[in-house]
Amino acid sequence: MNSFAIAVVPHVLSILRIYFTIGAIFAIPFVLYLVRFVDPSARGLALGFRLLIFPGVCVFWPLFVWRLIRRKQTPIERNIHRLRAQQNAA
Repeated sequence: MNSFAIAVVPHVLSILRIYFTIGAIFAIPFVLYLVRFVDPSARGLALGFRLLIFPGVCVFWPLFVWRLIRRKQTPIERNIHRLRAQQNAA
């Protein structure tokens, strides 16, 4: 195997370990308390739902941090059907 690849792999694994550790640290309070600020329909949902979203929050934690900072809730889907309905309503 290439010596450069052998030298780089431990660094990449360290970066991934740090990324997922930060994600897990963020995901615990997010799943327990903060998810309701991003998605109001998630208020009061069961432990099973929270366990289900935990791995995804660990992976996509920067997106959820960004949404919490911007105080954005669930996005409104923008597709051709909604745009046409808005045009017909106006």
